Amino acid sequence: MRQLPEPAPEAAPAVKTTAYSATADSPRLENIRYWSGPDYTRVVFDLSAPVATTPHLLKGNNPRLYFDLIYTDLAPQLQADVPVLNGLLQRIRASRFDEKRTRVVLDLYRELKYKIVSLKNPDRLVVDLLGPSQPIPDSKRTAGRNRSQSTDDSIADILKDVPDRQPILHVPQQSKDEGIHLIVVDAGHGGKDPGAIGPHKVREKDVTLAMAKALASALRKQLGVKVLLTRSDDRYLELRERTAYANRVGADLFISLHANASRTRNVYGLETYFLNLSKNNQAAEVAARENGTSLQDVGNLEAILFDLMANAKINESSRLAAKVQQAMVAGLRHHYSRIKDLGVRQGPFHVLLGATMPSILIETAFISNSREEKRLTSKTYRNRVANAVVTGVKNYTATITRVAKK
Repeated sequence: MRQLPEPAPEAAPAVKTTAYSATADSPRLENIRYWSGPDYTRVVFDLSAPVATTPHLLKGNNPRLYFDLIYTDLAPQLQADVPVLNGLLQRIRASRFDEKRTRVVLDLYRELKYKIVSLKNPDRLVVDLLGPSQPIPDSKRTAGRNRSQSTDDSIADILKDVPDRQPILHVPQQSKDEGIHLIVVDAGHGGKDPGAIGPHKVREKDVTLAMAKALASALRKQLGVKVLLTRSDDRYLELRERTAYANRVGADLFISLHANASRTRNVYGLETYFLNLSKNNQAAEVAARENGTSLQDVGNLEAILFDLMANAKINESSRLAAKVQQAMVAGLRHHYSRIKDLGVRQGPFHVLLGATMPSILIETAFISNSREEKRLTSKTYRNRVANAVVTGVKNYTATITRVAKK
């Protein structure tokens, strides 16, 4: 099939600040555009981030093609009902279906073939409805406009008999309704706290933010879960604020991203931590650096750690850390030499204290090592780390499922 042209981009209106914008970046449906050609009609959904979705075609007298955009908000300025009336497509409607889904419906004049593609930079979902446009009698055109004005904008009524077919990743919990629906990704450091600084002046706070955004996009796209960031720009957050935020929004997993550092410049490798007493001096030193404290303070913290870990899910965190570490090492070794597996470790990290969900801290590379500092500045490397972490989360979920069935 020949390549269909992309319509000329249109300037999107400014998006209003939402309640989450200061600390997170939930995907938004920002604009709906369409263009009719001689043998197809193209519909473009402009998105603020990648979104997981599956198309559903309803056949019959009133055929409809609809999409559930998982954990996606509607931008305040969005025109949610767009009449088309070109003989192929009647109109496009968007509405919040429930707390998990925004539903977009394409009302069709007849059953047809279609194809869908996701595009990046910027993120878009492009739907091509294949077939020629046809003239519409004035009577039907008026009737179509009237239906557009009178139909319930919630869209729930016309589709309430359609089963929910969206594949959602579930982890058995005490409640039947619980599962992995929301993951909080934490970009280490930020604002007045630059974190570690590499030999070529690369700052930890910058690479962790870029990697957090890459991981959030990968989790949304591959798992169809909601992902929130503790920070989406260069701002300072207290360590305790990060897990407090995860607790407040009801996260199912908490993943904190960091870049390691050592006084010895040739040290390199990957390691993943979970909250517990430190088992060796090296783990204590990493905890002291990430906590912004001294080794003596780490010792004092361990003395009261058991009181602070009453609600921490240590076993689940340990299992999550093992799966993520294994996936990172395996995934990166396919593309890079000198990928050293430093293993899973445990330590008293302030950023993990107080989390009521499985939580881990990932040291994605040594920024103090020139070779790994260069990798951290590479978008390709960050995306590969992100994809490996997603694989680790998938493997963790599969393990939990098997344990629950025994």
